[in-house]
Amino acid sequence: MIPCLTLLIGYSIHQAIGTSLVVDCVIGGVAGLIFLRSGNINLRSGVFLAGTGVIGALIGSQFTSSAPEGGLTIFIAFFLIIIGLNFIVKGVQKNIEYIQQRLSFTWIKQHQTVSFLIIGFLVGGMSGFSGMGGGAIIALMFIFILGYNLHTAIGTALLMMSFIAGSGAIGHLMNGEVIISAALIAGGAAAVGAGSGALVANRINQDKLGRVIGVIILVSGILILSNQII
Repeated sequence: MIPCLTLLIGYSIHQAIGTSLVVDCVIGGVAGLIFLRSGNINLRSGVFLAGTGVIGALIGSQFTSSAPEGGLTIFIAFFLIIIGLNFIVKGVQKNIEYIQQRLSFTWIKQHQTVSFLIIGFLVGGMSGFSGMGGGAIIALMFIFILGYNLHTAIGTALLMMSFIAGSGAIGHLMNGEVIISAALIAGGAAAVGAGSGALVANRINQDKLGRVIGVIILVSGILILSNQII
């Protein structure tokens, strides 16, 4: 959403972040409910993450307007490129095995409630600050640390994203960093797209789903970085 608003329409990165969070909220709500109906949601994990994530997003959104626009853009671009490449090249399962062989997440697994509260706050803060709804970060944590299958990780992350992104959007709205007309139009279209995408995602295998997501993330990151360089 952010590259579309900055590259194609010419909004500032701050306006793009606020407006993107509104759309992310819609996407998370619509797609998350479809995954819920398919049984691909872990509600216990989601509740703890969403609770502190909302607080973190509200706090993070207050720092965006004072951050340099170029720095924000480059940060978002490199984050997306790295994640996208890993999903495309290695697939989901190889990434999981690689990380779990080199890092120990025993403490997190044994203290999941405390971990979810801390991670939720950090993800919420990053979401409110950078405009990324937080769904991707939460999904990666579920996949790599807790070993959730991709469908459950994505479904739970999407539903939680609706709350985290929504609270971040409120913070940006209070700062005048949301383009209401764009949010309404894009949000309506996003609801249709999210519903269609969620139905397809629930029907394809984990490896294909991971690589498709990787391509989308990588292209988005390249577009953002290209715009900043040019």
